[in-house]
Formats: sequence, structure tokens, C-alpha cells
Amino acid sequence: MSSKNMFTIGECMQKSGVSVRALRYYDNIDLLKPSDYTEGGHRLYSNDDLAVLQKIKALQFLGFSLKDIKTMIQHNIAHGEEIVESLNNQKRIFEAKKLEITHVLSDLFHLIETIEGEETINIHVLCAMLQKLMFEEDTKKWFEDHFSEDVTTELLDLQKSAEVDLDKKWMNVLSDIKRLSSTEAMPSSAESQQTIKSLVELMNETTKGNLDVITEELPSSQSLSFPNPFSEKEQEFLKKTMEIYQRGESGVKEVLDIYSRISD
Repeated sequence: MSSKNMFTIGECMQKSGVSVRALRYYDNIDLLKPSDYTEGGHRLYSNDDLAVLQKIKALQFLGFSLKDIKTMIQHNIAHGEEIVESLNNQKRIFEAKKLEITHVLSDLFHLIETIEGEETINIHVLCAMLQKLMFEEDTKKWFEDHFSEDVTTELLDLQKSAEVDLDKKWMNVLSDIKRLSSTEAMPSSAESQQTIKSLVELMNETTKGNLDVITEELPSSQSLSFPNPFSEKEQEFLKKTMEIYQRGESGVKEVLDIYSRISD
């Protein structure tokens, strides 16, 4: 056969998007044999071969195995029920991907709104926020397993604007704690104590007054499924600062109990 309008395996790969490895495999299983060979024994493919490759790719997209594709191409026919079933399977797959993309976009918009306007962002706090969004479903499941439906709904059902506002506060408080620890601030200093006060208030705001309920119902063998952005040094600073604050304030025991389970 003339080599005119014939393509080497590399050229066939470039035109079809099918890898050289796959083309060789298709040859080995008699799914697509090259139309000709060079004098040196290299495969050559025709335009008709490229057309067959497009059919193979299309049927693979529908989820058919290479064995089934080989049969379909050989007989040039397929059962309608099988095609409809494959189309429905692909529809379900892409609907799931669409839902996943929607969730990812929502998380990205949330993060943009949360950190927009901030001059600098502590990378550890940012990663903790990302983890919070990534494991949102796991967190919801954890609450459902440990608390009543009313408590779970009250804690997790937030308006988007309220959730963004809450996350902004958390970002600022966590960043302040890390900054104070890195600058060797005294746990008893006014700024350290004010930061802990803000943390306690924020925990109460986040739990919507259910902090004592969470503490009582939290099994001692379980730990909160919440990313911890603090190093051991920062955890020690936080613990000392909390202990000093507790001496002058009531209602902080719950905060210490929950924090100890996060940091364990």
C-alpha cells in the first residue's frame, strides 16, 4: 500500500489523542491493526484507521470495555438497551461531577469572601480553613452521630453571610494567637488575655450557647473533628493563657475541656 496519506504511530497519536502505548495494545488485541508498515516494520495508519479510533474513543466515553467495543465495531451494531444504559450511567457520573464542582465553587467563593481585604494571611490558619471546608460533610456526620437533630440543625444551619462573618472572626483570633506565641508574649499580658476573651466569646457564638451541652454530650473517647492550626509551642501558650483567664472568669471550663480534646 502506498505510504501517501498514511501516518506513523507518532503522527496517529498526535491526530487522535490516543497514546502510542494504547495504539500498540489495540494492535496486539486485534482491535485496530495498522493498515500498512514501513520497510523497517513500523506501523502506518490510514484516515480510515483514524475514523475507527474516534469510534473507539466515543464508545469508551460511554463506559464500554475494549472487548465489547471490538465486538460492536466488528459487527457494526449495538443493542439499544445497552447504549441507553451506558448513556444513563454517564449522565449520573456527570451529574455527580456537576454537584462536586458546585460545592467546590461554593467553597472557593466562601474563602474569597472570608479573606478578601486581608493584607496578610497566616498559611496555617488558611490551611485549617480549607480543611474545614473539605471535611464539611464529615463534620456534619460527626454532629449527627453525637447530638440531637435540633442541636445539629441549630449549630450547622447558617446563612452564608453569617458563616463568612464567623469565619472572619475565627481567622483573626487564630492568627492573633499564633502571632502572640511567636513574639513570646506573656500569657498574662493584657493583649493575650483580651485575645483569649475574644476566643471564649467566639466559641460561645459558634456554638450558639450550646457549649455546655457539647461538653456534656461529647464522649470522652472521641475528639472533635476540627483541624488544629497550632504547633506544640502555640498549644502550650494557649493553655497557659486560658488557665490564667479562667481564674478571673466563670464559664470557661467548657472551653478548656473542648480545647484539650482538640489538641490531644
